[in-house]
Amino acid sequence: MSDDRVAVVLDTNVFVAAYWAPRSASARIIEACMDGTLRAIYTNESKRETLRILKQIRLPEAYFRRLGAYWDRGELVEAVRVDDIPIEDPEDRKFLEAAAGGEADFLVSNDDHLLSVGYVGRTEILTPGSLARVAGL
Repeated sequence: MSDDRVAVVLDTNVFVAAYWAPRSASARIIEACMDGTLRAIYTNESKRETLRILKQIRLPEAYFRRLGAYWDRGELVEAVRVDDIPIEDPEDRKFLEAAAGGEADFLVSNDDHLLSVGYVGRTEILTPGSLARVAGL
């Protein structure tokens, strides 16, 4: 059985933006992942990075509990190395590798370093606002 839902990898900054702006495109995308409208894809590395940053900026424990549905509903995949793609910030590579590993449709980010890459394989890199428009959220 194939899954025809749009598959997305979310950069950490999408989770931060969703917390600070609960009606934003970022928040709507996370909601769509939690309710199953979108298919969330992540690797252990991308999840670890996201949780580390959210803890570092001291978001409330209630937000972490709420995001549990995101991780539970999402699909854990193995990273696929993409060393051939030049990227200004090496810390961003884990999100490119998650997108490649999960053959995601989109990598969603507010990070200019990632957005300037454009594509990783078949995965287009978009802002939350662009994905919300594309996905009708």
